[in-house]
Amino acid sequence: MPIQISRYEKIASLAALCLLLFACYQVLKPFIFDLLWAAILCFVTWPLYLRLRDWKLTANWAATAMVLPIGILLLTPFVAATLTFTEDINHLLQWLNQSRHVWPEPPAWLQSLPVVGDNAVAAWQSVGEDSSRLVNLARQYALGASSWLLQQGIGLAGELMHMGLAILVLFFFYRDGEHVAQHVVIGVERLAGERTQRILHIVRSSLRAVVYGILGTALVQALASILGFVIAGVPYAFVLGVIAFFLMIIPAAGTVIWLPIALWLLAEGETGWAVFIALWFLLFVGTIDNWLRPILISREVELPFVLIVFGIFGGLLAFGFIGVFIGPTLLATSYALVLDWLIRNEQQELDNQTSTEGKDC
Repeated sequence: MPIQISRYEKIASLAALCLLLFACYQVLKPFIFDLLWAAILCFVTWPLYLRLRDWKLTANWAATAMVLPIGILLLTPFVAATLTFTEDINHLLQWLNQSRHVWPEPPAWLQSLPVVGDNAVAAWQSVGEDSSRLVNLARQYALGASSWLLQQGIGLAGELMHMGLAILVLFFFYRDGEHVAQHVVIGVERLAGERTQRILHIVRSSLRAVVYGILGTALVQALASILGFVIAGVPYAFVLGVIAFFLMIIPAAGTVIWLPIALWLLAEGETGWAVFIALWFLLFVGTIDNWLRPILISREVELPFVLIVFGIFGGLLAFGFIGVFIGPTLLATSYALVLDWLIRNEQQELDNQTSTEGKDC
């Protein structure tokens, strides 16, 4: 005899399930972004993993072969920054405590510029005065900033720990990715029914377009940055290029890397190379994302450039750095689903209209 489940028992079961899911969320909440990072990295590099599996490697060995180079590439900048953080701060404090920081005199050719020469010299001297004030102000507060520096060091170590955890999770995503994907498809089928494959295709295309568009553009800009640094003779050009890669993911954030270098060259008396770096980034490197990113993204999904920009900045404000990928992906997926829904409705209306006209005939 079948057991009858009352309405109250169903409500209690649903409440218990919600409570269980909420408890699981609270447990995983500190690691949500680590899981998202691992999922994005797994998705982007999944074709390479399948290539290794085609070479008859087992799931464990293929996952290990993928995780090791990715871990070295991602963790090396964090480890290097953590190890040299104290030394770099000491160098900065010593530099600030030097007796004089002389801003160079304006070059002769600046005065000879037609129409704007006098204004350019005045602006040059004004920047020198402002920089001296900033150095003096920084010198006053540098020695009292030990607690802030300690917090930054702890924060950097925490980021290193989270990145290491994401790499660890990435191994299991590679190894068990096929089974996880099957469970995801089954779950979406129960929610979306017949449109499951179409929705999954849109999500895959949107995520691939956003990730490849953002990372591909940042990579090209980083390579162009390294070329500019090498031409100008800037030391540690490759390290600065790696930093530029992460900064270039965010539009206009490249200023953080090239402006201090240009000012340092000016302070060293290398006026020509300082101007070269400024022009190289303003006229070349800084314009690459204006045309390359839309091209790479539009290869997979048609998304207006303004939505890309809103997705990047909105995701950054809402979710932190990983929001650079989450924001555009959410907008791209929603945009594609809405377009798909509108086109499908228009097609149904056209089919209905055609069928009605056929009956009238």
